[in-house]
Amino acid sequence: MLDFLLSLFKKTQQDIASSAFANLPIATIIINECGVIEQASDGIIDLTGYVKDELVGKNMSFFKSGKHNHAFYKALWTKLTSLDRFSFEVYNKKKSGKVVLIKSHIKNFQQNGKKYFLVTQEDITKEDKLFKRQKYLATHDQLTGLANRTLLHDRYEHAVSNSKRNYSKLLILLCDLNEFKQINDDYGHNFGDLVLKEVSDNLISIVREGDTVARYGGDEFIIIVENFKNSQEVLDLVKNIKSQSNIVVNNGEVSCPVTMSIGHATFPDAGVTFEQLVAVADIKMYENKNNYYRY
Repeated sequence: MLDFLLSLFKKTQQDIASSAFANLPIATIIINECGVIEQASDGIIDLTGYVKDELVGKNMSFFKSGKHNHAFYKALWTKLTSLDRFSFEVYNKKKSGKVVLIKSHIKNFQQNGKKYFLVTQEDITKEDKLFKRQKYLATHDQLTGLANRTLLHDRYEHAVSNSKRNYSKLLILLCDLNEFKQINDDYGHNFGDLVLKEVSDNLISIVREGDTVARYGGDEFIIIVENFKNSQEVLDLVKNIKSQSNIVVNNGEVSCPVTMSIGHATFPDAGVTFEQLVAVADIKMYENKNNYYRY
């Protein structure tokens, strides 16, 4: 009789535990060692869009988003099966087709001689976008989207390393808008912002892919161009950028020609530090600007 009551008590405990698991608001699943879902909590509905009956019996590959390759999943499964606890992030596809970033926490356990994995999941798509946005704003100019001074210095150090390794030259161009204050005074700061955006887009279209265009401050821009073997290549590029830097900005009501004065300096000929090169480029830029105002 006692044995019967004990077995009945254990069964009741199991039923309570099973009911509690099923009603968990946290998205939770239990998968077997083949990656097949055996149980799922109510929280999985909000996370995936699927009801439990649609998920039980499905392999975890059911959620594949197409954003990861086979090697990614293979490495993920190797870690999952070899570690007692494991956390990772993966892009999954919901029933609606929307791709979301999922943070998963996994704990393996044994039951009746078989290995299982308890997996809790949460959608961190919004948090990830916010983090990336904050990271972007820390390294980019908010108005133009160009690299800011922080990212510019990082790109310069990287470019110097490449230059030394490849025995090539590195070019710094300092670009300054002519009569930008007058443009702001005549047409307003909103039009001035439009000018800065249009100039930024134009500079990006002129340089090669992989080169850096940064807003250095106000109406000043700096361009870092890599991989030059001789001075003639440098002069040809400077000439090409100067010839394409003059644009006309139009907002439907105002049409305004915009020109730039440009100075340049070459690493390592004109200096080795960023400050030295900018100082040389600044002198040449003002020489160019004086010539502009002279005519």
